[in-house]
Amino acid sequence: MGSKLSKDGCFHFPTMDERNLDTLRDYLCNYNPPEGCGSSCINILLVCMVGAGKSSIINTFLSALHPQGPTMTCVPTGMNPQSVTPELRSYRAGCLKFWDSAGWNALKNIDRTKRVLQMILEGRVPKGTNHSIPDLYIANYPIIPENVIHGVIFIFDIDTTDFISDDKMKEFQELQTMVAQKYVHRVVIGTKFELLGIPEKHNAWIYEYEPLQRKFEQLAKRTGMDRRSMFVVSNQWTGEQIEMIKCILALYVLNNMVRNIDRFLKAQ
Repeated sequence: MGSKLSKDGCFHFPTMDERNLDTLRDYLCNYNPPEGCGSSCINILLVCMVGAGKSSIINTFLSALHPQGPTMTCVPTGMNPQSVTPELRSYRAGCLKFWDSAGWNALKNIDRTKRVLQMILEGRVPKGTNHSIPDLYIANYPIIPENVIHGVIFIFDIDTTDFISDDKMKEFQELQTMVAQKYVHRVVIGTKFELLGIPEKHNAWIYEYEPLQRKFEQLAKRTGMDRRSMFVVSNQWTGEQIEMIKCILALYVLNNMVRNIDRFLKAQ
């Protein structure tokens, strides 16, 4: 399940078959955090610019984690008036809890964004707290051990990353540096890779597809993050059940995160 670099620049090689799907799902659905974790769950925060697909990705995770179950639409998305996330929300599946927050460009002021992110990482923001309230200061909110964040997923719309301004990317670098300084595991997920013109029949070898590799190379340079920490997840699915390949792509990144977080927690 580890990452390696092939001659063509590909790091990830998830096996796209039912056996691997069952293995990934079994590990994640039966995972229990180690003693001393401070929480009954692994808390994963999703962070992105407004409209990059954060809420849809949570629905994908929830759907992929439920074998034989219907696709989940617990999180409002798209044109739903509730899809813009003004407050901190959480969605639990087993011992995994996904935290949905406001887009990092929604608060306008980078200093405020950094302060709010720090508070969320430290578990100081109760679920349901509106990010825009003026008195959101660390001194007013004690740490809630159950809410301390163990991993952060930064989400980018792969099709539009070239249009993000240098100023906004500089702000992002500040945010991801803050996460790194907290020793919180972090990865990047690229969404909407379908818009790169990758035929669906090639999704089983998505990480070996050259246009995606070029996108990740550019994103690594602009964000300062390692390409090995970059994954793809599809938030484009229809029907009663998510297709096998899209399930595996979603569970593959979660498996990578949880195993790394577990090793870190056990080393404490």
